[in-house]
Amino acid sequence: MNKRYDIIVIGGGPIGAITARYAAEGGVRVLLVERKDRGGESENCTGLVSPRALAVLGASQRSLLRQITGGYLHSPSGIEISIAAPETKALVLNRHILTCELIDRAAAAGVDIRIHTEASRYEGGIIELTTQNGITDKVQASLIIGADGPRSAVARWFSLPSPPKMLVAAQAIIDRTPRREDFVEILFGKDIAPGFFAWAVPAEAGRMRVGLAAPAGISAQNLLDRLLQDRRFSGTLVAKTNGLIPIGTVDRTCTTGALLVGDAAGQTKPTSGGGLYFGGLCARIAGEVGAQAVLSGDLSFAALRSYERRWRKEIGVDHKFGMVAHHTLARLSDDDIDRIFTVINRPAVKDLIEQEGDIDYPRHLAKAFLQRPALWLQLAALISPLGSWERILTGK
Repeated sequence: MNKRYDIIVIGGGPIGAITARYAAEGGVRVLLVERKDRGGESENCTGLVSPRALAVLGASQRSLLRQITGGYLHSPSGIEISIAAPETKALVLNRHILTCELIDRAAAAGVDIRIHTEASRYEGGIIELTTQNGITDKVQASLIIGADGPRSAVARWFSLPSPPKMLVAAQAIIDRTPRREDFVEILFGKDIAPGFFAWAVPAEAGRMRVGLAAPAGISAQNLLDRLLQDRRFSGTLVAKTNGLIPIGTVDRTCTTGALLVGDAAGQTKPTSGGGLYFGGLCARIAGEVGAQAVLSGDLSFAALRSYERRWRKEIGVDHKFGMVAHHTLARLSDDDIDRIFTVINRPAVKDLIEQEGDIDYPRHLAKAFLQRPALWLQLAALISPLGSWERILTGK
C-alpha cells in the first residue's frame, strides 16, 4: 500500500522547507522531497538578503557571513559611485548552512524528509519517487505544493503556467579578497549584462561571488568569462554555476489539489532577482493555507484561492513596482545610464540613497525622492520619456 501524506512539498530549498514547516505546524502530515542533498544547489544563490530576511525565513544567524553597508556602482562608461549607508543594509549568507537549518526546523516540526529523491511522475494523486540508486516508491497526498523552481514539474503536472520571463544567470566563486569587506559591487552596461546587471559580493574569507544575469538567448557564461578577465574581479576559480531567474509572477498559482510557491510561482524581486525574502513571505502563506484546506477537507480551486489572494496582497504592489522598474532598466541605453549616474553622484542624491535605500522595497526610496521635488525632477527628467513615473511609484 502506498504511504499517504496530507501534503507533499516538492523542492527542498529554503522556500520548500519553510512551506513544509508551516504546513506541519498547522497539524497535517507533510513530506518534503529534494532531488539533491540537504543543502540543494547552494552555489547558484548569491545569498544577499536584507537584515529583515532572517526573521521572515525563520533562521538564526548561523549562516551569516558578512554584513553589507554599501557598495560601488559602475556605469557603462566607467563612472564609479560609492554608496555608504550609516547602518547594515544587507547580509551575505552561506546558502548551504541556511538550507540545512531550515530543513532541520521542518524536521523538528514533524516533516518527513526525503533527499536524493526525484518526484519523477504524478498521476491521480500518486507521486512516483525515484532515488539516486534507481529505487522507486509511490506516495499519495491530498495536496501537492511545487517549490521546485522556475521549470516546475508540479506546474506541468497540473497545467499551471510558467513565469512569463526568464533571465539566465551565471556565477563564479573565486578566491580573491574584495576591495572592501562590507561593500558589494554592481556593474551596468550592454556589454556587461544587457537588460540587467553584474555583481561582485564578498563571501567567505578571501572569496567573492561574481555573477550576472541576461535575457534568454544571450550567453551569460560568455559574459561572465569576459567579466572574470577584468583585473578587478579576477581570481582563482573555485566553482562556476548557472541557473534561471524568473521575472514576473505566474497568472495562476493554484488549482484543485496543487499550489506553486517561490521560483515556481515567479515570487522573486524583479529589481534584483532575489527569491528568498518574497519567497519566504509567500511560503508561510502556502503552508498555512495548505494545512487549513486539508483539515477542512476542501482542496478545490475555490478553497485554495485564498493563498493567491493573500500572497498577492502581501507582495503585489511592490512586485508590480519592481516589474515596471525592471522593464525601465531594460530599455535604458548605456548613455541613459551614464546620465543617471551623473545625477546619483550629486551629494544630496547620494545622501538620500544612503539613508533610504532598501533592497526589499525600492519603492520606498522612490517615494522619498517624490517628497523632495528638486531631487525628484533631476531623475524624472532623465527617465520620464521611457515610462510613467506615476505608474512606477504606485506599481499600477
